[in-house]
Amino acid sequence: MKKLVILFIFISFTLSSQNIVFEQTYINAKDINAYDNYIENVFSKTHQQRLDAGIIIGWDVWKVVDNPQENFTHMLTTIYDVSMQTKIDDFQWERPENISQRDMWIRGKDLAEIREIVAVVKYMGLAQIRKDGAPEVPNFMAFNIIKLKGEKWKSYENAELNGTKKISANDLRAGWDFARRIDDYGTDISHTHATVDWYNTHEDYLKTFMSSDLNDASKEYQQMLKLRDLKYRVLLKKHMTMR
Repeated sequence: MKKLVILFIFISFTLSSQNIVFEQTYINAKDINAYDNYIENVFSKTHQQRLDAGIIIGWDVWKVVDNPQENFTHMLTTIYDVSMQTKIDDFQWERPENISQRDMWIRGKDLAEIREIVAVVKYMGLAQIRKDGAPEVPNFMAFNIIKLKGEKWKSYENAELNGTKKISANDLRAGWDFARRIDDYGTDISHTHATVDWYNTHEDYLKTFMSSDLNDASKEYQQMLKLRDLKYRVLLKKHMTMR
């Protein structure tokens, strides 16, 4: 099994400020169908209450594609303004009238048996770009997990931002995002940043690596590679989006 690398999901949202937090919860479901049923019938209702209360901006579920050896199967993203952190910490879910206390106890017991929480990670968004006409939340996302070299934060982040200012019409990608990890720091941390390449279809993602017309990376891109290590990539498919 591959080494655990905590990933991120950067759900499409207009970043008018850098106060937006993307909290990712990584789940390894032992029974995927049972866990999907729990998401649909219980967990989504919890987050709908938080949406209705105005303490979160969105909640989304993504599933790993073509990678059964990965150590997680689902990725849950909660999007919120950092000013709401205390309200999120204090939030108490109200049980719907059509769900009994006994039913909740049984479901909670079942949930502990069908899934494991692998990790929880927080990020802040640094950039978001979409191709003209692309949907705000495309169907597939490829995560690029990155670790900074030599503490050159400004140099690296500026290089990434300057390297992708727009997505051309003939690009197979539907968009690109860039984020910085904010919940942990140190020499043993798995990664410091992440980018995501968005695709409308699985086919578009695969075609990215099938071209026979390859070019060398630009000098600017090669220079940027000296500032960071690309640690890992994984593809996920959109399962549920709530706003």
